[in-house]
This record gives sequence, structure tokens and C-alpha cells, in this order.
Amino acid sequence: MQRGVVLVIVLWIIALLAVMAGGFAYSMRIETRLATSAVDRAQARALAEAGIAYALAWQLDPELPQQWPPNGDERDWTFGGARLRIRTIDASGLVNLNTAEPELLKALLAAAGLDARDQDRLAAAIQEQRNPTEQGKLDAGSHTAIQGMRSGPSRFESIEDLQQVPGMIPVIYAQLAGLVTVFSEHRGVNPELAPVLMLRALGLDERAAADYVETRTRAAVSGQPPPPLSAGGNPFFFSQGKASVYHVAAAAETATGATATIEAVIDGRRTAAGQLPRLLAWRDGR
Repeated sequence: MQRGVVLVIVLWIIALLAVMAGGFAYSMRIETRLATSAVDRAQARALAEAGIAYALAWQLDPELPQQWPPNGDERDWTFGGARLRIRTIDASGLVNLNTAEPELLKALLAAAGLDARDQDRLAAAIQEQRNPTEQGKLDAGSHTAIQGMRSGPSRFESIEDLQQVPGMIPVIYAQLAGLVTVFSEHRGVNPELAPVLMLRALGLDERAAADYVETRTRAAVSGQPPPPLSAGGNPFFFSQGKASVYHVAAAAETATGATATIEAVIDGRRTAAGQLPRLLAWRDGR
């Protein structure tokens, strides 16, 4: 009888130890997977940062051939066992929220799918946000007192400030965010450095925009300057020159499938010999 009781107790202890060992092994597997995932994400992020540096080197090194113009064309790059897709846009190829004329703002809003009435309303709200009138300030102050909201800044300090414009909804902001800038003082848009979506917004039809992008890509491959836009679009929206302020986006994917995206805005204008570029904005994804 006693032997039977002891045997049962031993069996229960063995079963308990087996359960504990199984739980410990399962917990260790989960922790190992989490640690591995964290390492993979960190590697992907480091590679995306390398993509930002790589793109900037092409723009700032005068000895490199100018075969990568900052016009929004995507480039593929393999580095460290990962695949990267990199896009660089000079700010002059984007709409400046702080200087754009009303008609240019309306064209941008039309490309986002707004009708004429909403274009007028939202373009006026953007202008009011960057340069509020006295009445607008009073109205904003009353609105703040009633609803606990604050009035907007006197100028756009970041692209995210666009979300504070009255009437700006997330779906419209998402379409505009990649086509606007606040980091230069240019007016109009330089079509030679504008991404294809911007060319469409400026009035070029799909075929004309595609043909022009193909032409300037061939020029870049041969080391030639980009061709001027000879036809299509609204010429009143166009400007010349280069801001040398770069909007760079780098998306990295490692061999294990981990991904990371970084967007940065970097001021490449140097005021003194040996001065490093200034970082204006940095975002992990969008």
C-alpha cells in the first residue's frame, strides 16, 4: 500500500516537472523569437539609415557623376544583404506651403480629388493658417476659448502642421504630404525636379508626364542635364533653380523579411567649408 502511494507521488512529481520544463522551453522559444525579431528590425532600420546616407552622398559629392537627379525617381540598391528602395526629391520640385500662390494650391488640391468649392475653401484655409488675418486670429481665439483648440501657427514649420488646417481630413493629407515642403523659400515648382505625381498635379496628362519623365531619365543616364519641359501643364506654376534641400525616403527589407522605412529632410546648402549638412526632419515611416 505504501509503495503504491509513493509511486503515485513520484509519478505526479515527474509529470509536474515535465509540465514545468515544457512551459520553460516554450517561454524560451517565444523570447528567442522576440529577440530575433527585434534584432532583425534593428538591422532593417540601420540599413534604411544607410540608404539615407547613400542617397545624400550622391547629391553632395561634386566628384560623383550626376546620374541620380533628385526628382523623385526611385532607385534600387542592394547593401548588407538587404534590398533598399530610395527616393530623393529636391524641395524645389515640391509645392512650398509657405509661399505657394492660391492657384497652385488649388491645382494640388484638385489632384487630391477635391471639387472646385472644396479647393477654394481649403486653399483659403491654408493661406489663413500661414498668414492669419486679424479677424482670423480673433475667430481662432474665440474658437479656442469655446472648444479648447489652439489657433494655427503663423507659418508652417513642418509638413505635419498641414493637419491643423480646418477642414483637412486624413485621406487628403495623406495624398498631399509627399508633394509639399516647408523647408525652402522657393515659389512655384521646378518641373525638372518634380516627381511624376507632381507633374500630373501641375496639369500634364498621364502620357505627357510619362514621356517627360522618360526623357529626363535618359538624359541622366547619359550624364546630361534634365531637359526643360517644352509643353503641357500651366507655365504659371513653374519655376527654375534648385533648393539643395533634399527630401529622402529609404525603405529596406532584409533577407529575413524585416522592413523599415525612414524619411528625412536634409539641408545640403553649406555656408562654410567643411560644414556638415543640417538635418531638418526625421521620421520612421509615414
